[in-house]
Formats: sequence, structure tokens, C-alpha cells
Amino acid sequence: MINKYTNYIIVIFISLFNVGFVNANEFIFDTSEILISDNGNIINSKKGTATSINDRIKIDAQKFIYNKKNSVLDASGNVVVNDLINNILIYSQNIIYNTTERKIISKTDSSINIDKNILVETNGFILLLNDNLIKLNKVKITDNKSNTTELDIAYINLITKKLIGNNVDINFNSKEGFSENNEPRLKGASLSINDEVSIISKGVFTTCKKNDDCPPWQFHAEKITHDKKKKMLYYDKAWLKIYDKPVFYFPKFFHPDPSVKRQSGFLMPKFADSTSVGTSLNVPYYHVISENRDFTLSPRVFFDQKVLIQSEYREINKNSDHNLDFSSLEGKNHFFSKSNKKLQLNSFENSEIYLDLEQTSNDTYLKTYKLKSPLIKNNNNLKSTLGLNLANDDFSFNSELQVYENLSKKESDRFEYVFPSYLLSKNINNNFYDKGDLSFNSSGFLKNYDTNVFEKNIINDLVFNSDYAYSKNGIQRDYAVLIKNANTKSQNSKKYKESGNHTIASLLQYNLSYPLKKDKINYKEILKPIASLRISPNKSKNNKNEDTRIDIDNIFSLNRISDSDTVEGGLSLTYGLEYFGMNKDDQNLITAKIASQTKIKEDKNLSASSGLGKKTSNIVGNLALKPSEMLSIEYDFSVDDNLTDTNFQSLTSSLKINNFVTSFEYLNENTYSENSYLTNETSYGLDESKKISFKTRKNKQTSATEYYNLMYQYRNDCLIASLEYNKDFYSIGDLRPEENIFFKLTIIPFGETSTPNILK
Repeated sequence: MINKYTNYIIVIFISLFNVGFVNANEFIFDTSEILISDNGNIINSKKGTATSINDRIKIDAQKFIYNKKNSVLDASGNVVVNDLINNILIYSQNIIYNTTERKIISKTDSSINIDKNILVETNGFILLLNDNLIKLNKVKITDNKSNTTELDIAYINLITKKLIGNNVDINFNSKEGFSENNEPRLKGASLSINDEVSIISKGVFTTCKKNDDCPPWQFHAEKITHDKKKKMLYYDKAWLKIYDKPVFYFPKFFHPDPSVKRQSGFLMPKFADSTSVGTSLNVPYYHVISENRDFTLSPRVFFDQKVLIQSEYREINKNSDHNLDFSSLEGKNHFFSKSNKKLQLNSFENSEIYLDLEQTSNDTYLKTYKLKSPLIKNNNNLKSTLGLNLANDDFSFNSELQVYENLSKKESDRFEYVFPSYLLSKNINNNFYDKGDLSFNSSGFLKNYDTNVFEKNIINDLVFNSDYAYSKNGIQRDYAVLIKNANTKSQNSKKYKESGNHTIASLLQYNLSYPLKKDKINYKEILKPIASLRISPNKSKNNKNEDTRIDIDNIFSLNRISDSDTVEGGLSLTYGLEYFGMNKDDQNLITAKIASQTKIKEDKNLSASSGLGKKTSNIVGNLALKPSEMLSIEYDFSVDDNLTDTNFQSLTSSLKINNFVTSFEYLNENTYSENSYLTNETSYGLDESKKISFKTRKNKQTSATEYYNLMYQYRNDCLIASLEYNKDFYSIGDLRPEENIFFKLTIIPFGETSTPNILK
């Protein structure tokens, strides 16, 4: 035995013991211990390195056995094979290296680094050095994004780095454009991969979660090509299958791979049907212009050969963003846009200018064709605005130029122009009295509406709100002082004088409350009497015809008459009571509030609908019950002081029992608006994935039902399927009553489509 820390034995030196060894591949052993036996034919070596000179392969292992007779090296224990020619690293517990056949074999779990971006794991391989080829069994390939590819058998060409294999299973880890619940993956009969493209034959793609059953939806294709540079999946001769049943055929189809959040391409086609406008097919195309800009073109083709083109453009920059939505159909069109620009003015912490435009060429166009966009908030009242915002901690300023258009009015009276309006607020350092907040607020506008009505308004308010103070017996008190300067002028206005008006008014409000608390073991009660005395030496402005509603939320407010250019005159006392019943976790189980006000003498100038002008005003209140998570009821009301005439009622309720959920909303306004309706929304979950829902609304004023919506829905992590029945009762302009039954299918994340109306 030869014991050295480092031993170099060159094959030529070994040939002194046996001349035949010279013809074998030459190795250099750099090991801690070597044993030579069988007349020099067997070399046993412990931890170290064996290097093949001819093949330029370096092997690190815990143990080596080299047989000169058959030219075979057996390396075991934390084996690392470094192929210096093909630039690959192999990790295994045991390899057999046949130098004559130039073949390396492993029958144990191994991993191979093809390059820095790909790790190949296998339970056995054969490296054929003559062919520059690796054959692998039970392969798992992981790329630098943690996407994994599994195959039964695979071959890797070490020169081209191309891989082919069979029974492929690809799992995408990166899923930027997909839901967190999705598990996007590819399967196929065979796979061919190079640096740029992967080709799967007889491929199947889905995003549905894995389970023992077939996925809710799948794309089956003769060939699926994954372009890794473009990050796209391309399909040839593809079928969309729902629970393994083919429902839609695509000769060609493509979409972004799951690593992409934004990628150009066609989105899911959508069918739509309407008894008023007919059946249509929408095939949207999404195009990424750059990292911060994109464009969506959505042509809607009707079966009567009409074509509605709708487009959306979005741009987001460091200090600005823009969003445009527009459409056109046979001379009808709409254009909506929203833009914001940060000014970054040094004098302000926040400064921006913004422009919103809303326009349509036809009064019922938006409603008739049910145009949808994040910019379309209302399809009857349009508003265009150019505005400026400036703000600091103690200062804010906003100014706007506005154009309002009410599409339900006649052409001559539908527009209202505000050129301009402004709102300024400034907190003032109060050095002379620091037990409260002093602020200056100013607002104004120049307005034109109903063709020839002009109004000018500038309001300046100086407001002081004191801090809360408490007496020895626990009474809470505070007060507020308002000094108002109002300047108005008009032409043909019923609200303001034409000659102009300049007034200074003041209002003092003094508030008292006495919170009482009672603690029980699992329950807590709070009773709070409230009183508010307000006095103004000024006379109230005549706004008796204004529709002003007083409720429990604003009856104690300083400006409860909702009129910025005047104050509530005279002397009045507002009083009320609040009650809270809470559990041990301070959750409200019952809340009850009631309030009213009294005056020394009647004020006929105040809004008749509010009741504030009477000696005793309307009684307003709120009752909210939530005894459990299953049930909640809330009731708001306003009744005359005679307790017989109701001015306002609002009742909302929600009941949830296991999978059954129902909610009601009832509104009744017996004032100028005379608005009254009842709505109901009910759903029942048949199980975790299936439910039935129903919605309806009835106009109590006309005793007419406005709509019915009935839906059966099935939903899981990657698919939503529903059968819907809708009936709308209206007849306005181009709009007509509609009745539809259709099947809607949403493939997550690609979008939704629906069948034509079954009733047609």
C-alpha cells in the first residue's frame, strides 16, 4: 500500500508493471490513498479526483475502482462528473465509465447541469461520448423560473442542446397573467426542445387545479408550440373541451404563456344576443405597444352584417397616465377618456392636472348596445372635466371646468356648463386660542344651464371647531362658530338675485352629550342623550322649494340644510338619543338613534321637504339589528311630528342560513322625488361549486316590475358556466323590452363567451 496525501500515478508509469496497460485510456489520479493489485490491473483509490486525459473528463468521488483489463472506472460516493468539452456537470452516487466504448452509465438518482439555466434530474442515464448524446430515464427538468418538465425517456444532444422525449408533463410555476388558484400545465405524447422553441405533439393545456378527475376545461391540439422568446403558446388543430367533451374547434389559436402578464394576442371570443340589437360575435385583440402602453381592439360583428368597433388605449408613465375608450357603429359613436399628469411643483406636496372627456353621438347608444368600459360609469349623465389639484398638509385647492350632459332631457336644456368652479381650504395657526381648529374655506363657480340661466357664486367661510371638554359629572361639550360671506349674481335664475347679493352671516352651535355606560358579563350598553343649540342672527334664505332631506346622519351637522351660500337662521334646539348594545367583543348587536328639533317660531324659508322650518321638525331615526352573522336589518325613517305621515323610509335586510342568502331593499320617498322601489336578491348554494340566484326590482310608484334575472351557475377555480334568464321591462327611445335565455361560459383566465338567445 502506498499512503500519501497526494499521489500522482501516470498510466505510463503503471505500464512498467504490465506493458498492455499502455494501450488503455490514460488517467491521472489525485487522491488521498491508492491500492494497486492484480499485477497492476486493479487500482483502488479513496477520496479524490480521476481525470481522463483523452476525453477531458474530470471525476470527483469518495471511491474509485479502475479495471485495466476492461478499461472500466467505477466511481461512487458524491460523484461529480465535469465534462470539460461539452461543458456539463453530472451529480450522482455511482457512475460506470467505460473508456473503450467512451460511455458513462448511472443507474442511481442523478442530476445534470446542462447550462446555468437548466437542471435535469433523472433516475438513470447513459452518456455516449462518441455521439455527444445523453439518454435519460424518468426525467425532471427545472428551468431558472422553476417551471418543471417531466418525461419518461429523454435524449439530449450535447452539441445542439436539443432535447427530445416522450410522455411529457410540463408544470408552469410562473403565472403572472393567471389566478393564484390556477395550476397551468401542458401534457403531450412527445416533446422536442431547443433554446428557443418547445414542440409538444398530441398536446393538452389547462389552468385548472389538479385532481383525480378530468379538468373542467382543456385545449387539445395536434401540436402545441411554446415560443420561449416570445412567451407564446401556439396551437394547431385545437379543440376546447369542457369536461372532456369537445365544444369548440380552432384551426389556429395562440395565447401568452403563464409567465406573461401582458402579451399581444387574441382574447377569448364572445357571443352576445339581444332582442333589440340582434346576435353578435366579439373577437377582441390585445396589443402591447411597449412596457407602459397597450391597445385593445374589440370588433363586434352582428349577424345582420353591422359591425361595431370599440377600442381602448392605455398608457402609464412615471408622472402621468392616460386611458381612452371609443367606438363607432353606422354613424353612432362614443368617446371617453381619462388623463392625469403630476406637475411636481416645489411649493406643494401633491400637484396634478387632469382631463376627463365623455361624449356620445346618440342618446340611447350606450344603453342599447350595452357598451362596457372602466371609463363608462353612467350611460345617461355625462360629465367632462378639466381640473387642477394642489395640496399640502394644511392647504388644498381644486379648480375645475365642467360640462354636464343629461341625455334624457331635450337638446336645448340638457347641457350645464361650469366655467370654472374652485374649492380652497386652509388650516390657520390659532395662536390666540389653541383649544380647537380654525380653518378658512372658499368656494365658487360660474354656471350656465337650461340654455339661458347664468349663476355666479363665491362663498367664504371662517370656521372654528373647539376641542371636546368634560364637566365633573361627565357631560361632554364642544362648540363651533361659522362666519360666512356669500356673493351671488345671476341671470334668469330662480335661486339668486339678478342684481347681485353680498351677505355676511354667522352661526353658533353648542353641543352637549352625556354618555352613559352599563357593563354586564357578556353584554355592554351605551345610552347617549344629545342636545345641540344653534343660533344665528340672520334670516334664512328662501329655499323652501329645494329638495333637502334630513336624516339621523346630518341633523346635528353645522350645514344640515346643504346650502353653501347661506346659514340656517334663528334659534333652534336639536335633541336626540343614541343607544348601542354590544357583545363582549364590542360588536354592535343593536343600534338605535332618534332625533328631532324645535324652534321658537316657524321658518317658512327653509326647505319644506326637510321639515326644519316647522316649530317641531320631522322625527328622524335609525334602527340597526345584527344579532348574529346570519341576520342583519337596518331601518332609516323620517316622519312628521304627528307620527302619522311618513316622509322617508329605507329598509335593508340580509339573511344567511347555511347556503341560503337573501337580501331586500325597500325605499319610499314621499317628498319631491317620490321615488319608491323594492329589490330582492336571493341565492342558494347547492354545494361548493353550484348555486341558483335571483334578482328583481319593482317600482312601487308605478307598480311595475323593472327586471327579472334568474341564473344557475357552476364555478370552480378555472371555469364558470351559467344558464341565465333575463327580462327587462323598459321602452325608451331605441330601447325595447327584452327577454333572453342564454348559456354563458367563462374560461379563466381567457375570458367569457355566451350562446345566442335561446328564445329567438
